[in-house]
Amino acid sequence: MTAAIVAGAALAADMDIPRHPPATEISVQKGPPNCSRWTDDCVNCARNAKGSLPLCSNIGFSCQPKPVRCLQP
Repeated sequence: MTAAIVAGAALAADMDIPRHPPATEISVQKGPPNCSRWTDDCVNCARNAKGSLPLCSNIGFSCQPKPVRCLQP
């Protein structure tokens, strides 16, 4: 019985695990270009002028973020 468990562990250790590709999504803290208000349905952000730093709300502890979308160009 122990030999079967050890053999199974050895096979699992030899498996190639695919790496995740780098994220191409827009960061909620950076925001979409040419957008003054955006959200991921967890965090809401806004910037007053182009090039200014955005102000963002805090995320709720049980929120599941969605892709960032522009609310006001």
